Amino acid sequence: MRKFIERTAVALGMLVAVAGVDAATSPAQAATCWGDYCSGQDPQAAGCSADAYTTASARIPGTYAYVELRWSPSCKTNWARVPAAWGTSYPWQLRAYQCKTGYNQSGVVASSADYSWTRMIYSPTLGVRAEWNGQPGSVGTACA
Repeated sequence: MRKFIERTAVALGMLVAVAGVDAATSPAQAATCWGDYCSGQDPQAAGCSADAYTTASARIPGTYAYVELRWSPSCKTNWARVPAAWGTSYPWQLRAYQCKTGYNQSGVVASSADYSWTRMIYSPTLGVRAEWNGQPGSVGTACA
């Protein structure tokens, strides 16, 4: 009986170790949407920000702040982002804009300690730009 208990304990220990390795190597949050189903959703809440990177940026005139266009390869979406202070002080002056169609997502959907951002636009083939429209001056990125 004692050997059975020892073997069971060893087997359970290996199972826990394997599960721990798997949990440590899996992504922190898998995306909950893909493609056009992501349009209008929060990139952070949907998990699309996990693999996102900045494709274009433009300096807001008279500041050290930048408006950024973000892209998620796994979700095929874009959104606009600014430093948190700008997004929380002026939430309706930020937007992601699809250049050919005019479809856009305006206003800040959420903020973190560092950034504020818009909802996503599914746009794997059409150019999108990030825009800041307000004080101290308006600016937009190139269509990327």
